Amino acid sequence: MIKQPMQDERVVTQRRRIQSDGFSIMLIVLLVSVVVQQFVFGAPFQQYAVEMICFLGMSFYMVIRNIAAGHNIFGDSKRAKTIPLLNSLVAGITVTAINGVLNYARYSDKYQEDGIGLFIAVLGITFVSTTLFAFVAMMFVGFLNRRKQASIQKQFDDMEKDD
Repeated sequence: MIKQPMQDERVVTQRRRIQSDGFSIMLIVLLVSVVVQQFVFGAPFQQYAVEMICFLGMSFYMVIRNIAAGHNIFGDSKRAKTIPLLNSLVAGITVTAINGVLNYARYSDKYQEDGIGLFIAVLGITFVSTTLFAFVAMMFVGFLNRRKQASIQKQFDDMEKDD
């Protein structure tokens, strides 16, 4: 058995925070890489598939591990109840903006022939569907999170009854 030297809690906490920040930066870089390759360069999926799989895989891993550990994903504050709605709106606006710019760049001649109404209708449908999908997904994650926390609380209650 290898004896580990004692480490100061503050140092360990700071190291973990630095690693977490590095991981977050890496996820952002992967997402930007996917978006740039897909929309700016028009690359085929095979070219950015690895980045997309890594980004989605690590995102799902983080959510699943936090739920399994019983961590409250959205927090306990009063604002925590609005986080799914705000994140859904941000996702809807972001996807709509990217999709709108790219669609207009690709099909501007079509929109000029048929009028701008079609373009606005596509943007509206994109915003509503993306926002709704993101909201439902966040509510589902929140439901799973609350269910796991209730399960953990029940285990603690059962242990207290046994004592």
